[in-house]
Amino acid sequence: MQKTVSSILLSLVLCLGAYVSRAKAAEVPDQSPLGAIERLHQAMRDADAKTVDLLLHANYQGLSLQGAKQSRHVFVDTRDRAVSDIAKLKPGEWEVRFLSTATRVDPNGLAHVWARYVFLYKGALDHCGFESYGLFKTSEGWKVISFADTDNPLKGKPVDEVCPESPTS
Repeated sequence: MQKTVSSILLSLVLCLGAYVSRAKAAEVPDQSPLGAIERLHQAMRDADAKTVDLLLHANYQGLSLQGAKQSRHVFVDTRDRAVSDIAKLKPGEWEVRFLSTATRVDPNGLAHVWARYVFLYKGALDHCGFESYGLFKTSEGWKVISFADTDNPLKGKPVDEVCPESPTS
């Protein structure tokens, strides 16, 4: 009887350990910088403020160059506002689609993701531009420390006209 109880307890402990390992693996962000950004975009699409909160560094700052070319302005975003804005969304309201990306990684814990993108609002093309993400490697995975983008309204024009693949210098 003692051996049977011990065997059952050992089996339970092993099963519980496997379950906890799988659960933790699901919580850990993809270990690549681009994977972390893709997870951030999925969280935006899903209106998942909890995941956005996990992916943004405590000192995150976002900047967006917005508006028509003749009246551009810089929108400054804070970490708290970014998380709050996502919490107010309904799933599917915001979607970012990458058209192309480039990633640079410093083996000491700094990464940069550059992307050409289009943004859909409630399923319709809204604007396009380029995004720049700075990330730091932490014990919890890659965290977004900075974000900057150009937000160019499409207003019915094709993406390639408003946000060409090779920006002019």
